[in-house]
Amino acid sequence: MADFASAAPRVPLSSEQQGWLEAARAQLDAERIAALVTDLVNIPSPTGSEGAAAWCAVERMRAAGLDARYEEMTPQRGNAIGRLDGAGGGASLLLYGHFDHYISGAPDDPLVVGGLDHPSFHSAASREGNVISGAGSGNPKGGCAAAIHAAEAVAKAGVPLRGDLLLGLVSGGIHKVELQGAGRPYAGVAYQGMGAGCEHMLRNGLRADFCISTKPGYQVLWEEPGVAWIRLTLTGVVGYAARRGAFKRPIEDAAAVIPELVDWFEAYADAHSAGQASTPGHIGAIEAGWPYKPDFSPSVCNLYIDLRVSPNDTVDAALAEFGAFVESLRARHPQIEAAWDAFASMPGTATSEDNWIVQSAVRAWEAVEGRRHEWRPASGMTDAAVLRSWGIPTARLGGQNSAPRDPSLGFLAGEGADLDNLLRVARCYVYAIIDTCARSRAEVGLA
Repeated sequence: MADFASAAPRVPLSSEQQGWLEAARAQLDAERIAALVTDLVNIPSPTGSEGAAAWCAVERMRAAGLDARYEEMTPQRGNAIGRLDGAGGGASLLLYGHFDHYISGAPDDPLVVGGLDHPSFHSAASREGNVISGAGSGNPKGGCAAAIHAAEAVAKAGVPLRGDLLLGLVSGGIHKVELQGAGRPYAGVAYQGMGAGCEHMLRNGLRADFCISTKPGYQVLWEEPGVAWIRLTLTGVVGYAARRGAFKRPIEDAAAVIPELVDWFEAYADAHSAGQASTPGHIGAIEAGWPYKPDFSPSVCNLYIDLRVSPNDTVDAALAEFGAFVESLRARHPQIEAAWDAFASMPGTATSEDNWIVQSAVRAWEAVEGRRHEWRPASGMTDAAVLRSWGIPTARLGGQNSAPRDPSLGFLAGEGADLDNLLRVARCYVYAIIDTCARSRAEVGLA
């Protein structure tokens, strides 16, 4: 059931600002967004190789009248930074997105998607009606395209901004990390995500008073969970098929552990989900043995766990709770040898609901939709955690594919750039830009 935010305070645009809004919105065009999405999708940009997509965005921002530059991270990856300078005395607003996508075309993709083939696996844009499919089309490239087009509309309309409009479209936004697995290392730039480009952008001097994250979800979110990634290691001894019952087999121990973990996840989520942030947990990967030689049983079985962390909690508190679960597991099953470690984390974060950018984004959504803003709790974690940790108040507002879902596709059913919705998102961005950057700093609550 949907929850409802309180109606955004009435901070009306002046008649002059309303005129600028109408002039900028007149520049918006769904086919322009379609062209931007198509071009970005047609450029492969898996984690570690996002440079060509970033250069494409730089060129589009320059053509739109923005001052844009490429910020290199490695020879194959970098960030696209755009800027539309204000006259001075106003607040700066950052529109933030990233280029890398979670299905990359790598040889190990079938470990997750099986034998399924889907347009979102390929860097080749295709269109059916008002939905563009292809790798990263809806998440994250649709949001990047809407941000670029909104900035383009404001620039073409000649809106006299007081504060600076910034675009930070980066590499390394997908959540993945380098890791030494049981049998191989997962090392190199292909595994350097988890806000790597966002951190690089901020360390290299980009600052803003406010930010809107373009990650999907056509609602305004100001609270997001963090995450703790945990490796639960079950151990035994190397075994052989011919010796039934002679060897301690951790894969068989996993069969007893997993149901208890699933029950614990449910209790944890019920106890910690609050406000806009839900906090599920799940087992995302299991690692053990030689698939090509199953007559041997391994001495180690790793369960890789994603545990979401509420903005009201700390990562350390969540890990302590998980550690207590493992201790109770050992007590109930003394024959099971279990150890655990955390190999990645990001805190849950929130921006005050009363912050200017949250209320501006809500006003923008309500102005576009003509009704009171509504939202549902979400479990998704984004680089907003990095931005908030650096002191930048951030609201999240992105696109959403409203096409009928095919349940056989699971999570992939929602993939695709819905052009009708992205046009509405761009309208929201234009409103928030004018609402925020065309006022004095005092008007938006800044000294």
